[in-house]
Amino acid sequence: MNDLVFGAINGLAGLSPLFDAVGRFAAGPLIYLLFAAGGVSLLLAMRGRTRTDNLWMVGQVGAALALGFLVNRVLRWMELSRRPFESRPVVQLVQHEPGVSFPSNHATAAVTVALVVGVFVSATWGLALGVPAALVALSRVFVGVHWPADILCGAVVGLVATLLVRWAARLLRDRFPRSGGGGVEAPRLVSAPRAEVDAETVVLVRDPDQTVVLPRVR
Repeated sequence: MNDLVFGAINGLAGLSPLFDAVGRFAAGPLIYLLFAAGGVSLLLAMRGRTRTDNLWMVGQVGAALALGFLVNRVLRWMELSRRPFESRPVVQLVQHEPGVSFPSNHATAAVTVALVVGVFVSATWGLALGVPAALVALSRVFVGVHWPADILCGAVVGLVATLLVRWAARLLRDRFPRSGGGGVEAPRLVSAPRAEVDAETVVLVRDPDQTVVLPRVR
């Protein structure tokens, strides 16, 4: 099946100079534009947020990308698959050295960028980046340097990394809830029921379980 799907996609290469040019662009420079667009979406989302929220957002994005690449390194170390052009005739549109192909770093990077932006930054931006991300991933098969299984595994790695980081971040937020300013909530002056105090007193509330009544200073 892997070889059959590869032949169907790579067999389209060389039939149209326009499609070939698009394929080369998607298999190469497009990944950098995708990262740049993801960075722009992140900067735009940081406007109007608190510093803590921005740190959480950037941390989750960075953690998901790092986890995805770490998993890829481990899988590539296992050398589960070689480049298609090493074992069968291909229409190869870009130059590439022989070596391990599973999973695809391009697919992992492209899919992870779109996912982390969609999950942690903006769903709208994530959907928009999903189109070029898919183009980057599929183009690696089109130009003849990756098997479809390489692309599929790379996409799954990006998805799992994103979901794991999201789950871990929620656990951390639940275990270490943030307080309003920088850790300790400041005392608040509030109005008290007339049955408890009169005009000569004021209520100092530190938390729902601590209420101190003080004489009003004139």
